[in-house]
Amino acid sequence: MVLRLGAGRGMPREVLALPYPQRKDEILTFVRKHHGSRRSPSVWTIAYALENGRGKIQAVLMYGPPPYPSVTRGFVRCPEHARRLIWQARMVAAGITAAELDAALQFANRHLAGLGYWWVLTLTEATARAFDGLLARVQQRAFTGQVYDRNGFMFCGYAAGGKVEGFVIDGVFRHIRQGRVTLSQRNVREHFPEAGQVRPVRSPDRARWVAVLGDAKQQAVRVLLMRYDRQAWEPARQPRLLARAGDVIGFAGARGGAV
Repeated sequence: MVLRLGAGRGMPREVLALPYPQRKDEILTFVRKHHGSRRSPSVWTIAYALENGRGKIQAVLMYGPPPYPSVTRGFVRCPEHARRLIWQARMVAAGITAAELDAALQFANRHLAGLGYWWVLTLTEATARAFDGLLARVQQRAFTGQVYDRNGFMFCGYAAGGKVEGFVIDGVFRHIRQGRVTLSQRNVREHFPEAGQVRPVRSPDRARWVAVLGDAKQQAVRVLLMRYDRQAWEPARQPRLLARAGDVIGFAGARGGAV
């Protein structure tokens, strides 16, 4: 399935629906280059890629199952509806307009609804942070939420942070998921016995956004099947602050940026 955006900056652009693993290497390369964390899920269900007339990817939206079963349990009221929830794991763009990103996001929502999904759930970081790396201090621009707000997503409050997402081990960030092993503060030194310095990286508070898919009647029913309620969202409540490396450290910083 393809969405043609017409002429943009002198060349046509298209949004492609790419079930995993179509164009996997290209997608991973783009996301790891432009996402602030420099990381990407290695497996997903479907990705939407916006490309220019020369076939170059300029935006990627990645979707798959929620990262933890607890996320799904906390969202749906009835366990049988769990399969109707899909997670937006990444949305990354470089060199496109806000209108083009909006078109890609709306196309993805329509296509996902056609695949039988009822909800799209994602989390965004509300503040910008500065990371003190080994060589330089780099500021990373965080998600602000406006892209979701203007595209009809519901703001459903904040997910509390503080969970360990990974470890900085002798200056190298390691995600808690290492193949079949999940690192914790109890076992990290068992798996890295030669490490000199080990420091946990904890997640910040994140804004929760939900797209309720379907037509107006379907949305009216499906919103009642969620555990979360719509809340008022004010951009002023998400200031652009800088947190020192003591709060979060270990990522490579942003050069392109998530939008």
